[in-house]
Amino acid sequence: MAQEHALFTAALGLSAPWEVSDIRFDAEAKRIDFDVTFASGSRFACPACGAEGQPVHDTRERTWQHLHFFEHQAYIHAAVPRVHCQACGKTKQVEVPWARPESGFSELFEALVITLCQQMPVRQVAAYLGIGDDPVWRILDHYVGAARAQEDFSGVRAVGIDETASRRGQNYITVFQELEERRLLFACEGQDQARVGRFAEDLREHGARPEAIEAACIDMSKAYIAGV
Repeated sequence: MAQEHALFTAALGLSAPWEVSDIRFDAEAKRIDFDVTFASGSRFACPACGAEGQPVHDTRERTWQHLHFFEHQAYIHAAVPRVHCQACGKTKQVEVPWARPESGFSELFEALVITLCQQMPVRQVAAYLGIGDDPVWRILDHYVGAARAQEDFSGVRAVGIDETASRRGQNYITVFQELEERRLLFACEGQDQARVGRFAEDLREHGARPEAIEAACIDMSKAYIAGV
């Protein structure tokens, strides 16, 4: 059994002080559960101030959905330690190496979601993974937001602006694209002059100056003309 635990510790990418302590397999439910623990006496860095070597104050039980093992759903369970920092005095839960804070999924599971969503609609991704639409959207919101925060638009000089129907009927979104690099810069609901104003604000938030735009390719919409 010790060899089996060591095998799955390696398969989950865990390193000291974390290790798999128990494995429960349910063939009928097509589910496998991993209990992960940390070595007794382990100390952790304070999540608040970074001070190393803080003793464990207590633990909180957490569960994360992980990548499927073949056709079986997989879950990680762990009693996550909190440390009472002797440096800053705060009591905080440490971050586990397999998942980001506040997420109910492992980082590898979320990476799979992001990859699938580049090729499939959210509803299909959710059905394929056996989860709801809302968790998929929350994962997308987090990573798209994090990625956009790092975008640099300072070199944007030519933009294309157009509307498209977001669904059947008159539900429109306005899309802003960088023409030279052929990348999506911004999209928002509606098709009026104010949408162009929101795009200008977003440019500023990403290091660009709206007045530096030299060319805009648009249709003859009076709203877009006024906005530009």
